[in-house]
Amino acid sequence: MFTPGDLDPCAMADLAVAAEQAGLDVFAVGEHHNPPYNSSSPATLLAHVAARTTRLQLSTATTLITTNDPRRLRAEYATLHHLARGRTDLVLGRGNTARVFGWFGREIEDGLRLTLDHYAVLTDGWPDRPYLWHACAHSPEIADLAAANDDGLFVFGTRSDHVARYRDQTDHPRLGVLAAGLDEGLELAPDRLLVHVRTTADVERLGRLR
Repeated sequence: MFTPGDLDPCAMADLAVAAEQAGLDVFAVGEHHNPPYNSSSPATLLAHVAARTTRLQLSTATTLITTNDPRRLRAEYATLHHLARGRTDLVLGRGNTARVFGWFGREIEDGLRLTLDHYAVLTDGWPDRPYLWHACAHSPEIADLAAANDDGLFVFGTRSDHVARYRDQTDHPRLGVLAAGLDEGLELAPDRLLVHVRTTADVERLGRLR
């Protein structure tokens, strides 16, 4: 779910409940600190959603691994994973707004280094962690990181340069795609598809793909 500030957290949680009732599989909400986008605290929001749902997979799209303390992330999402009885996974991302990095005392130029360093800290001593995905827009190193750790890779439908690189390096590839349309997203044969649905026909077509 991506909302430009038009829904408050309560309305977002209501939408998640409606998504489960409609038979959808996954509810994903990103971490945003740049107004007007929200939510700035996806772990808190998803914990509330977990208490109101029973089947829906709860995900982040994305969790900022660069600007957050990885130990704090581990504590928050380990707790969420238990509260949701295992119905969670995380999409780890770098973020792309220089001023947000600055608000957290970081530099955007250090994004790749912070991703690699913080991933090592995040996963250290967390054997029962939820499944992890890596958002990859540009850097081949992120595709390598995902493959080396048997994690999933999430790409934009228009930025899929490193998909083959990732799939060639892992025995258990899982690909997520964020796409503007169904045809664009399905072209990469994803395991998880986040797509902008515009028409009733799109919804019906998605139903036939399940």
